[in-house]
Amino acid sequence: MSELPGFTLPSVFDNPKGWGPSNSKPTNVFSDIPYIPFSKGDKVTRVANWINPNENRDTRDGNRGRRQRDAGHQAYGSGTAAAFVYAADEDEESFSLVDNRGTAMRKIAVRAIQGNTRSGNAGGARGHARGGMQRLGHQVNNRFGGFRRRYGWRDAAAAQRSASVIASDDWKEIHEIQFSRMKDLSFDAGDAEDIGMYGSTGTWDHTLDRLSVRMDKAITASSVPRFNVSASDDPVLAEIAEKDSRVRVLATDTVIAALMAAMVSNSAWDVVVNRVGDRVFFDKRDGGPMDFAPVNENASPPPPSEAKDANAINGAAMLAREARDATRSLIAQATASKTVELERKNPFSDEEEKDFNAYRYRTFDLSAQESEQPCLMAIRTEVDGLTAEKSPRQLFIRALTQHDISATGAGGALDWRTRLDTQRGAIMATEMINNAGKLARWAFQALVSGADQIKIGYVVRANPRDSSRHTVLGFQSYRPLEFIANLGLSEYNAWGIIKALVDLCLELEEGRYVIMRDPNNPLIRIYSVPPGTFDENNEKAKEDEEDADNDDEADMV
Repeated sequence: MSELPGFTLPSVFDNPKGWGPSNSKPTNVFSDIPYIPFSKGDKVTRVANWINPNENRDTRDGNRGRRQRDAGHQAYGSGTAAAFVYAADEDEESFSLVDNRGTAMRKIAVRAIQGNTRSGNAGGARGHARGGMQRLGHQVNNRFGGFRRRYGWRDAAAAQRSASVIASDDWKEIHEIQFSRMKDLSFDAGDAEDIGMYGSTGTWDHTLDRLSVRMDKAITASSVPRFNVSASDDPVLAEIAEKDSRVRVLATDTVIAALMAAMVSNSAWDVVVNRVGDRVFFDKRDGGPMDFAPVNENASPPPPSEAKDANAINGAAMLAREARDATRSLIAQATASKTVELERKNPFSDEEEKDFNAYRYRTFDLSAQESEQPCLMAIRTEVDGLTAEKSPRQLFIRALTQHDISATGAGGALDWRTRLDTQRGAIMATEMINNAGKLARWAFQALVSGADQIKIGYVVRANPRDSSRHTVLGFQSYRPLEFIANLGLSEYNAWGIIKALVDLCLELEEGRYVIMRDPNNPLIRIYSVPPGTFDENNEKAKEDEEDADNDDEADMV
């Protein structure tokens, strides 16, 4: 049996006064090894650092975070004698990398690298500036500002759009207002004063709150007329202005909401301003963009709006008409359980025609504190329904539509039929990107009307190729101020825009003017137009709309 190797315990010198070897018993083990002095400025957080302190680290370390972390620190041993500093040999100094590419190719590569760096920095700056512009002075919240920058806002801005109305040669441009000048406006309109509620409305069907993808409900097309009379033709607004001389501005909630959400919208629109005496009327054109809610106007790319696609079911014009009809049908079906008669009769109903809308008239104080002459604004707002409670709450109901997710202008939306129950937050976030302008209009319209709750229904086509049959998959409820905050908008900035436009219009001479949202630039223009402009167009628009409604009724029959 072989002997096992022996093991000898090395000598251990005990130091009773502290750590390390004792001075009384020095050892000569390390006597021939050069000693490197230690400095408190040396970095000793790593075991070893093989980087030459005289060499640029950017060529070795591609990690930007490490470069920033190591910046300003002295490499371990960098202050030692020359014996510890690396010196290149003669062979290495004579070495050079051979580049077989031509001089022109090297210049192109350098330019490409520089271009990518500059474009990245400039893109970040432009994205930051645009985010500030889209916020409209968003002091409240900007949750979805990053989404707007992420999903190709440059492409949406570069898309060429058509104006809502063509400016004639006899129109005179008197003002041009950039959106950047409007984002810092702020005004507190205070609490509104209620004048009265007119017409009749229905009560909300609470069974609709339990809808889901598996328990959806078909929408019955409604032929109930719902008027949208301009402010100049509203007899109640005229009566309010006649009784109270302080009322100097008259408008409807659709027009005021569009002006409040001006900077969020991408599609073109126009508002007719009638300056009569010491009063200003904010009117709309019958059959114009104020009568329709655009679909995916902020998407990249938006739905096609060219003349060749005008009659296509997925074109911008047809989608807007489909969304309007879906909203009308949804309101009529969701509030059909019980009819409530309001304080006064509907001012637009007579024996021949009946209007099934309900209205709430309110006044807001736009007087400045230092101003001696008071200025009130009277607004006609809509009441879509009431809750079936002891103290009923006012509702604002709208339909958010999805047509065909594979069509141009769908905006990369998720399929609501398969994702709504599990990813409702992501779906709403996408809609806040693609329909930012429309949702902003709804939010401000509900705020102006004094609604207690916003009910948004998710409506899809029964068949993606058929735009006449729809199904509602569910509803989502918001408070108006909560919804405004989720959109990243500011109530005070919205009123600041209205205050500035009102002051500007009150300084104009008597006549007719047009406020236009430029279709391709972030600004609005104010034109002075001849008297009687749009009068003939209004009559033609009414006839066209009546013919279209008759065609729709014939199709439903």
